[in-house]
Amino acid sequence: MTAARLRLGVDFGTSTTIAMLQRPDARVQPLLFDGSPLLSSAVLLGPDGQLHTGRDAAHLARSAPERLEPNPKRRIDDTAVLLGGAEVGVRDLIVAVLSRVAREAARVDGPVRDLALTHPANWGQNRRAMLADAARQAGFVNIELVGEPTAAATYFAHTRGAGLPLGACVLVYDLGAGTCDVTLLRRTRTGFEQVASDGLNDVGGLDVDAAVVAFLQATYGELWTSPAQRRQLWDDVRSAKEMLSRASGTVIGVPALGREVPLGREQLEGLTRPVLRSTISMTRAMVNESGVGTAAVAGLFLVGGSSRIPLVATMLHEALGIAPVVAEQPELVVAEGSLYVNRRPGSAPATAPVSAVPSSGVPYPQTNTFTATPVSAPAYAPAPVSPPVPGYPPPPLTPQQPFPMPPRMAPPQAPPHGLPPAPPPARPARNRTALVAIVLAVAVVLAGGVAGATYLLRDRNNGQAQGPTGGTNTGAANAQKGPGRYVLDNVPEDECAKSDASVYFDVFEGEIAKPSAVRTPNATVNSSSCAYTRSHAVTDPQQQRTASISFNVFAFNDVSLAQTTQNQEAASAKIAGPNETIPGFGEEAIIYETPGTGDAANRELRLTLGMRDSNVRLQVYFYATRADGAPWTQKEKNDLRDKTVEAAKATFAKSAAGMKR
Repeated sequence: MTAARLRLGVDFGTSTTIAMLQRPDARVQPLLFDGSPLLSSAVLLGPDGQLHTGRDAAHLARSAPERLEPNPKRRIDDTAVLLGGAEVGVRDLIVAVLSRVAREAARVDGPVRDLALTHPANWGQNRRAMLADAARQAGFVNIELVGEPTAAATYFAHTRGAGLPLGACVLVYDLGAGTCDVTLLRRTRTGFEQVASDGLNDVGGLDVDAAVVAFLQATYGELWTSPAQRRQLWDDVRSAKEMLSRASGTVIGVPALGREVPLGREQLEGLTRPVLRSTISMTRAMVNESGVGTAAVAGLFLVGGSSRIPLVATMLHEALGIAPVVAEQPELVVAEGSLYVNRRPGSAPATAPVSAVPSSGVPYPQTNTFTATPVSAPAYAPAPVSPPVPGYPPPPLTPQQPFPMPPRMAPPQAPPHGLPPAPPPARPARNRTALVAIVLAVAVVLAGGVAGATYLLRDRNNGQAQGPTGGTNTGAANAQKGPGRYVLDNVPEDECAKSDASVYFDVFEGEIAKPSAVRTPNATVNSSSCAYTRSHAVTDPQQQRTASISFNVFAFNDVSLAQTTQNQEAASAKIAGPNETIPGFGEEAIIYETPGTGDAANRELRLTLGMRDSNVRLQVYFYATRADGAPWTQKEKNDLRDKTVEAAKATFAKSAAGMKR
């Protein structure tokens, strides 16, 4: 006679590791680490030669950051890393994380021998072999490796049931801390088969954090004076990013300044958009090249913790015309889905003989030294079984509310504990340079959020806005005060009905996606925007050109706030490089080009136009890329610059007509 037994589904991630425990009665619940379902994947080599994970690693890293490896998954192709002067095998780092998972599972419900362990779809045999070997060293016996997109698709099929018929294709967009994987799968009688897949190994939520940090450095100068302050800042940046998924503004504590500085959702989205753009282009290209086409995609599923960012769903909908489906806790989707991969949705768990456990204790190391030598079990008494997480399992999923108002993601059941993500030195040097260049160029993108947050903080600064150095912003102080000539609440409900991009249509005649509008009301600044995605429709792929154009109108409740953000725009223009004023357009207007970096320098063209008239600002962003890799000629740049000015003037004339007092 056979009996069902415990199983674990584990998603070993770049920044965090998730484990879902499936009991013999088929109930599934998150495994908690220090009260949270998120275990930091960071590993620290202690002075005692032992490897520490989770909250312990974060605590010890305060005094010895050089002993920490924050993202072991990113080092999967390396043999070893240097921690505090000692060489530590990458396999041993992974063993340490998986051993922590095994210990927690044993503490809750007894030893677990069966493991479903996920991996990125594009991992080859060597990477998968190292992962499986690490799991064996951690004490797991029956190890099943599952592709992350397959696990995610299976999770959604399990929760949606008949909503995904046989033969239907689904698209899984997995944005984690350090990677982005996109996979197109087709549902079969036995599960899912992969149709196409692509991924980026150096784009994720960490890059968004780095963009915010780089912007703060460009704006305020020195941000920290010690490693502990640096970790504190990065932790605050991550928390602020998560909060802005639910709120329109927040503040970030800057240790070196001894005060908090504002960050608005509009500004965060401006910094995030360049980071996400490559993932959106990759997704669209993969679907087009697969031969399936967006019209045949039955569902677009967002997984990974970084998919909580509302802009992710917005940009995907803009590019593909498909309303994304999101889970209440996207971090948990892959780990839980791995438990369902080899089972038909709704079926009872498979049964297998229960293997004997040695009487001497659990069959895996309780603590690992950097040589992965098993040592004795820790001297603490087993804790009671952790209670189920409230609200779990999640309710059946529903498609996301139609664009442009994606739903606000629910916060995690418990705040993540562990070390903040690694600062930019953990990234390749080329990517750091490119990222900083992008951030400096978009430092004031959609700056209405900053102005609004600055306004809310005026009482802290004696009624005056703070400038980049911490002093009073004289530009704002000298600007005209008062509500201005335009009514805050009269920002267009649908900016797409007012915007005019027709001048671009002779160069980019093909429409990739319908124009999409977003309106964000606020007591301090109201914004309305419209985004276009178009292409030069040609039969030769090498002649393909695509463009993204967005018109953004901001109405402020005080002229000085509009002046402040326009001053910041001018400062960014000086940093970016060539720029010029536009006479006769509002009270002040400027247009500038942001130079490309790295391999994309030739084929990309980025233009930004910022204009202020009284208490209203218009920002136009033009981004174009060409497949042949050839540089844009000066004539082409001048032509597109003139078109951008013409489109901006036509759009502002229509938008402002209904806003005047």
